[in-house]
Amino acid sequence: MAAREPLAPVLRELRTTARGLATGRISQGDLARAFGVSVPLISSWEKRDRATRPTDAHLDKYARLFATHRSFGPGGPSLLEVEQLTPEERVRYDELKQALGLDSEPLNPLRYPAGEPLTVVCAELPERLQAAREYADPLAPDHVELYRYADPDALFELYSYLRQVNPDNRIRYKLVTRLDRADLDTHLLLLGGVDWNTLTRQMYDMLRLPVAQVGREGIEAGAFEVGDPDGTARTLLPVLKREDGRLILREDVAHLCRAPNPYSRAGTTVTIFNGVYGRGTYGIVRALTDVDWREGNLRYLERRFGGAPAFSLISRVRIVTGIVTVPDWTDPTIRLHEWSSDSA
Repeated sequence: MAAREPLAPVLRELRTTARGLATGRISQGDLARAFGVSVPLISSWEKRDRATRPTDAHLDKYARLFATHRSFGPGGPSLLEVEQLTPEERVRYDELKQALGLDSEPLNPLRYPAGEPLTVVCAELPERLQAAREYADPLAPDHVELYRYADPDALFELYSYLRQVNPDNRIRYKLVTRLDRADLDTHLLLLGGVDWNTLTRQMYDMLRLPVAQVGREGIEAGAFEVGDPDGTARTLLPVLKREDGRLILREDVAHLCRAPNPYSRAGTTVTIFNGVYGRGTYGIVRALTDVDWREGNLRYLERRFGGAPAFSLISRVRIVTGIVTVPDWTDPTIRLHEWSSDSA
C-alpha cells in the first residue's frame, strides 16, 4: 500500500504562512484554541518525524479555517461554517480539501497494479463436512466445484469485489491443495485459518508476526495469541454462549494481515483474511468490501499504517441473531491488536 505525500509539512506551511492576527503569525496555540484541542496534539500533527495524522473532521477544520482571511481577527482565529463562506472562499475551501486528501479516494490494499495476476487461496472442506456428495464429486454429472470450498461466502464477497476494482487483472481462486509453483508467484489472498488452510499456517511462520493462531481442537477451542510492544502476551478469544442447549457464536476474532509475498519477487504481496470461525473470516473481508463501511475502514488503514510494507490488524466481528456485522475500525473498542513493520 503506497504512502501518500506526508501531511505534516503541508499543515506547518498553512499555519506559518497565514497572516491576519495582530502578531502576523498563527501559533500552534492559536490553532489549538480554534479547533478545541491541545497544543501537543497540534504539535504531533506537524512533527518532522513520525507525525500523527489528524482525523478527517480536523482536516476539514483546517480547510475551513485557511479558506478565508476572515478566520483571523484580533481576538484570535475562529472557524466559520461552510455556509458562511463566499463563493470565492468556497473555491479555496475545496482546493484545500483536495490538498489535504479529503476529496481523494483512500488507498485501497485490494486495488493492484493493472495486469498483475491475483490468486485467492481457499481451504478444502474435509470430506466429512462436504454436503451433497453427488455434487462435490468431480466425476458427478451435476458437480459443483464450490461445494468443496471452505468459506464460500467470504470467497464470493472477495472475488466479486476484486473483479470490480481490478478489471485488467487475471484473478483466480484455487483450493490450497491444488496450488502450483506459478500460483505462488502472484499476489496471494488467503482465506481462512490454520486448521484447514495450510498456506495460512505456513505464512504465519514465514512472516514472523507478533500474532499466532491457536487451532480449534474442540468446539470451544481456538484463539489468537498476540504480543504487545511492551512484551505483554495476550490471548484473544471469541465469545460463545450456550442457548437452548446449543453453543452460539456471539463475537468472533478476525485477522487482516498484509505483507510482502515471501515466495515471490519484490513487489508481490500476500493478504490474509482469517477468523477463529468462518464468520470472522467473512466479516474481516466485508470490512474492506462492504459499500457502507469500506471507505471509513480504508481511511483508517491509511491513517494508521500509511506505506508500511507489512501491517496486521485484529478486530472483533460481532454476530447478531446469526447475522455477521461489519467491523468498524474507526471504533477503538473494535480493534484488538495492531502492528506494522514501521513500528517494529
